[in-house]
Amino acid sequence: MKKMLLTAIGLLSIILSLASCATLQQDIYTYTEENTYIFSSIEVYEDKFIKIDAKTQLDGKAPLEEVTGLLADIAAYKSSTNVIEPYLMARLRAFEGLLYKLQGRNRDAENAYNEARGLQKGDQYVQLLSCRLVKNPEQSLSMIESVLKYDTKNAVLLLEQGKLLYQQNKYDQAISVIDNAFILFDGDGLHNYRTVYNPLRSYIWELYSAYGSDPDVNSKQNLESLQGNLTLDDLVNLTVENTSLLANYQAANTKKNQKQKTQALISTLEKGGYFSAASDQQNAEGTSSYLMTADEINRKMAARFIWNAYVRRSGNLKMLYRYSEKYKKSGRTKSPVLDISVNDDDFDAVLGVIESEFMELPDGRNFKPDEIVTKLQFINWVKKADR
Repeated sequence: MKKMLLTAIGLLSIILSLASCATLQQDIYTYTEENTYIFSSIEVYEDKFIKIDAKTQLDGKAPLEEVTGLLADIAAYKSSTNVIEPYLMARLRAFEGLLYKLQGRNRDAENAYNEARGLQKGDQYVQLLSCRLVKNPEQSLSMIESVLKYDTKNAVLLLEQGKLLYQQNKYDQAISVIDNAFILFDGDGLHNYRTVYNPLRSYIWELYSAYGSDPDVNSKQNLESLQGNLTLDDLVNLTVENTSLLANYQAANTKKNQKQKTQALISTLEKGGYFSAASDQQNAEGTSSYLMTADEINRKMAARFIWNAYVRRSGNLKMLYRYSEKYKKSGRTKSPVLDISVNDDDFDAVLGVIESEFMELPDGRNFKPDEIVTKLQFINWVKKADR
């Protein structure tokens, strides 16, 4: 009987918690210079939380060691400081609830929410916790939309809306919403939000560029694996899977397993000059070893392969060295790309992929040739070369 009573009380607590979420749009909190100063004393915990949250969103799983560490930091702060300001305690309890949720401690998260809401129901992170206590993403989105009708400058919930849209594969909408949240954070002088969440925003943009807002994208690729670094095997397989650039080399041999097929194709492509520098089209000087012996593919290696594949499919092999020839004839020695010399083996490939808009200059001036490439980045580039 006692056990049944406790269970009933627990269920009632959850129902009341969720009922309070339904009226979240009424809980608008106006920030002032005074309470902004108050929050500055715990901004270190906010900074740590958003880094954990951004990593969780990008990796698809929470960094549990960091979560535990931050919970310990907050507990130590509360025990060593006489926190009497309700705004402050509400924010701290909200962080604890959000961290509990990442650990799967839902009951602790609900208790933290109820206490935080009682102290300051309009706090943005209390509202965020309320939305995350709802198991249905659609309901969470609906709650956020209700709040934003009344509180259009709620950057925390706007950012959460962007994350939820990303999880639903609505990449274009997610990017737009996240960008709007960045503007609000920047306007409040909270530029660290843009810094911390920009890798997630970039990843969503890459997904959108590769697949559009495609609800079936998850069935095409394991999205988590696409964040991994590109290897030579990946480079070849992803080109075959996503483009027709190697159509003439894709004759299937059913007697070979996938690994054997990949290695056979790599050998064929090496003989065909796909991994060689423009100045060594037949690999007489062994320039293909630059790619063949690499553990991971960098941007310059990717440019070499993409430009080779694009030009060789066109049949106009003079394009392979068109830029270096042009520069030699004109007597120019200064490269338009700061970190790629005109004497670099891949000068033609880099200028080719940049001018053709297959790849980009990350900062508008440098190519960053040694930066390691992810699978998703490569898919974007090679698909552009196939258009």
